[in-house]
Amino acid sequence: MPNKYQLINEMANETLKEITNSPKNWIKFLDTASNNYKYSFNEQVLIYAQKPDATACAVI
Repeated sequence: MPNKYQLINEMANETLKEITNSPKNWIKFLDTASNNYKYSFNEQVLIYAQKPDATACAVI
């Protein structure tokens, strides 16, 4: 059974493939990333993977 790290890594890799598949997908990713600009690229990818229409993310 894969551990949590492996599942997150797989999610990130699949999302990166989707994002880079077409210019339209890249622009959709950039729209989400622009709303959450304080996060690293890797975190942006995982935010997009879980909620592509996210407008604000915060640590509680």
